[in-house]
Amino acid sequence: MRTVEERSRGIYTVTGDIIPIQIIDSRELSEGENLWLRNLDNELNVERIRRITGEIARAGKGARIQAYVDVIMRANVGMVEEAIRMSDLTLEQVLERTGLIAKWEAKYKREVAKELINIGLPLEQIARVTGLDIETLIQYRE
Repeated sequence: MRTVEERSRGIYTVTGDIIPIQIIDSRELSEGENLWLRNLDNELNVERIRRITGEIARAGKGARIQAYVDVIMRANVGMVEEAIRMSDLTLEQVLERTGLIAKWEAKYKREVAKELINIGLPLEQIARVTGLDIETLIQYRE
């Protein structure tokens, strides 16, 4: 027998099956108490995007929530573009504040370094070009 219990407004637990399941109805969540969960949808508006980016900047959380920002940006491309147009920030500044530029640069450096290793360039030259240390490059070679 399955039972559904409301844990708090918009958050439900279903028990009685092989594993318990949690269901979140983001429409019922309080925006103030559940800012991060409430906005994991594809229905953002400019004001909600501003609240999220403001909270990221205020709390200095940019580097820790890259995956979250990536999800909401992908689901809400049009609204993100509009929010950027309406603000005094450029897209580069938004990406920089959320830590996404650093993430992209790190990934790009790794890929370039691995390719240069594959073609046989000396590690010292690769380190100069990419800014990566020799120890990291040795790991890529293995």
